[in-house]
Amino acid sequence: MSIVFLVFIIILLMLSFGGFSNKLFGARFMSGSGTTKIFAAYFMILLVAGILSLMVTVEDTFKGDYLTDKEIEEYDRLNGDIYHTIESGKVDEAEGLIKKDSWEFSLKDQLLDVKNMNQNAQIFIEKVDSLEGKVEVTHYSTYSYLDNIDITDRFPSPEIEMADATLKIFPIDPVTIKVVKFSNAFPFTQFSEYGEQNSNGYGMMQGMEFLYIRVPADTEISGDGQVIN
Repeated sequence: MSIVFLVFIIILLMLSFGGFSNKLFGARFMSGSGTTKIFAAYFMILLVAGILSLMVTVEDTFKGDYLTDKEIEEYDRLNGDIYHTIESGKVDEAEGLIKKDSWEFSLKDQLLDVKNMNQNAQIFIEKVDSLEGKVEVTHYSTYSYLDNIDITDRFPSPEIEMADATLKIFPIDPVTIKVVKFSNAFPFTQFSEYGEQNSNGYGMMQGMEFLYIRVPADTEISGDGQVIN
């Protein structure tokens, strides 16, 4: 909506309100005391401000799922058990763990050198008897939230490449998240008992990042990562 059209609408509303007020209250009301005139002007300002607030559009925003305090407390509790569960090789049994991406690479020899350039991710390597000639990599994370808003999907998976016998894990670009809170306009909240308050929620929590690597049982491992069996 252009500003010219918006101003035109406001002027029409003011003229319409003025004519309606004269008919409803008569000239006596409009030419009354200074207090009456101030009240009428204040009411007009509130009306125009309220209409303008309804015309504001929100574009290009990410609307995350809202987590209740109970859900966040549960996720925080699960985080305390996840590391031990993954370290014991029971990744499939870990609660509160999100699978984000997976890769599969061919392994020609029984050698694998892991180079981790992503300092945010912890690496666990499991040797599997039933796996032959390939490497399986899975990216997991726990929940991330900001002021009770789930932002887990805002953190992407790292780029992973396999060259000869070297598995390279590259760092991800920094993630910028801008938070904007919207509340009802002042004309709608000034007469409420406590106004409108914005809670700060639980602040920000970035979840833990895990890379779980499965290799054939006879593979010799070097470089980064913790072999869990």
